[in-house]
Amino acid sequence: MSLNAVESASHPGAGHGPDPYFRFTCVRDASDLETVYSIRYQVYCVEREFLDEAHYPTQLESDDYDAHALHVLATHRAGHPAGTARLVMSSPLGFPAMQHCVFSEEFGFLNDPSHPSLARYGEVSRLAVSKAFRRREGDTPYGGPPREESLSGEGADVLAFAPPRNSPEILMGICRLLYQQSKRRGITHWVFAMERSLYVLLKRMGFKYMPAGPETDYYGPVRPYVVSIDALERGVSRASPATFAYMVKGLEPALMPVGLQGQDASWRSVGSAA
Repeated sequence: MSLNAVESASHPGAGHGPDPYFRFTCVRDASDLETVYSIRYQVYCVEREFLDEAHYPTQLESDDYDAHALHVLATHRAGHPAGTARLVMSSPLGFPAMQHCVFSEEFGFLNDPSHPSLARYGEVSRLAVSKAFRRREGDTPYGGPPREESLSGEGADVLAFAPPRNSPEILMGICRLLYQQSKRRGITHWVFAMERSLYVLLKRMGFKYMPAGPETDYYGPVRPYVVSIDALERGVSRASPATFAYMVKGLEPALMPVGLQGQDASWRSVGSAA
């Protein structure tokens, strides 16, 4: 499946309505895609030095997988780009993680780009948050939690969302959009190659990925992980029902998860809310 910027916008639910501080959308045009590449260049080439700046003279970081990916963009209400990520779909190229990681045991089939099961898998990669939105003490490379004043809605420049309050706001919004788009596209599993710090951060948010292979050295120790969308839903709903309600808000009723044990069913009412 090949998805470019124009095709991405043709799917329903590309945006999420009136988020008060940040807007999370699928890229809609070439200008949005250029903004995505610019954020990635600044984070991956300039700041973290994972990639060589000299290879990107236009200061736009992109690769061959981008033609087969759904790109998402977080934009501050003042118009400033805040963060991005992509969901790479199955293609003859396989997934980016295959270049650097080895999948083992039950996930060994992920080493084969032609394996038919990959049609329902997607890799989340190129997660990047602009430095302008992670300047506070204690912020991680993936952003930080809402400021105290955001809870009252006065003078805030962050998205007010449900607890846990220590979850990075931009990361949570990006994950929400990727989750909903995965549901709409029939993606049942996510692949993610990540460093330990990001794994711990996501686990704290309820995103409990399974190790899928040994650790490898890729600009530091990185390990491949896999999570099913079903397991993701169960994990987030158990960690914080309120956060789970945020995740599913705006999701079509037919795509709402069912059968979660021991959970308050009140969140189901937000499924088709604006």
